Amino acid sequence: MNEQEILEQVRSALAQIKVAGAETATMESSWADLDVDSLDLVEVVRILEDHFGIEIVDEKLDGVATVGDAVRLVEDISQEGATA
Repeated sequence: MNEQEILEQVRSALAQIKVAGAETATMESSWADLDVDSLDLVEVVRILEDHFGIEIVDEKLDGVATVGDAVRLVEDISQEGATA
């Protein structure tokens, strides 16, 4: 799984919860830019966990302010799981 695949899935998750501009979200897009609140973010995390078969603990979400941060987090957790 590469960065582009994860980005596409983040966009898909945003679209599922009806975020305006989800399809054009970039790695630099912040949650504020996309008007994503904390409840929306919980839904996005759940969708990503289900899709990638990972668990994202709340502590890991600290500092995840952009789409790119989320993509890198999923990438890191997936790699940790692959080496565990």
